[in-house]
Amino acid sequence: METVKKRKELKIVARDRVGTIADISSLISEKEVNVEDISVYTMGGDAIIHLITSDNNKLLKLFTEKGYKAEEREVVVMSLKNRPGALHKVAEKLKEENIDVKYLYGTVSNKSEDTTLVFSSSNNEKAIEVLGYILSLSEWGRE
Repeated sequence: METVKKRKELKIVARDRVGTIADISSLISEKEVNVEDISVYTMGGDAIIHLITSDNNKLLKLFTEKGYKAEEREVVVMSLKNRPGALHKVAEKLKEENIDVKYLYGTVSNKSEDTTLVFSSSNNEKAIEVLGYILSLSEWGRE
């Protein structure tokens, strides 16, 4: 099912070193929290982890207590049919509406399944409104 909605993600900043992802995932596992979406990259000696989980509040407290820089942020989560051109349509619509995408990550498990896009923009509310409208159009994705 194609949807677009506001969610909260955690952004965790840790030292970039061997084992950082293992340490972070161990903490998440110990709290029995499920990771729904994840992006990890490094920059300037830091590992930046973006997570959408089944219990952000539990993890935010835990990571803060463990000395990580952690914050909760608003993002847009969009589920789309996995088809050629889907990302382009979304990006073009955001461009037409003058909505600047700050970052974006996504996942696809199988060619026959949906893809998930997670992004933050200059105006998440407007992005949800605009993208929700185009998802409601019967011709969306049928080209």
